[in-house]
Amino acid sequence: MKLNSWKTSILIGAMVGLAVSMFNKEDRQVMKTGSKKTYDQIKHVYKHPSQSLQQLRLRLNQVNQGTNKLLDQLDQLERIFHKYDQDKKK
Repeated sequence: MKLNSWKTSILIGAMVGLAVSMFNKEDRQVMKTGSKKTYDQIKHVYKHPSQSLQQLRLRLNQVNQGTNKLLDQLDQLERIFHKYDQDKKK
């Protein structure tokens, strides 16, 4: 029961924060622009699911390649530090 009231309180606080921030004209414009952009993106995904999945797969492959490069660089650093520690002990 406490968890449910906690979630409700968080939701109410977020709604109040959103309402207060909407008093600022610039914030309203940013919210309007962001909402329109998000709506257009969702609409595109709905109309072109295969293309969206293909783009997602491409992005994930790019992230994976970047992660592999980063891991290789970390391995190189580890070898350098290991060699430095070995030389320091001598």
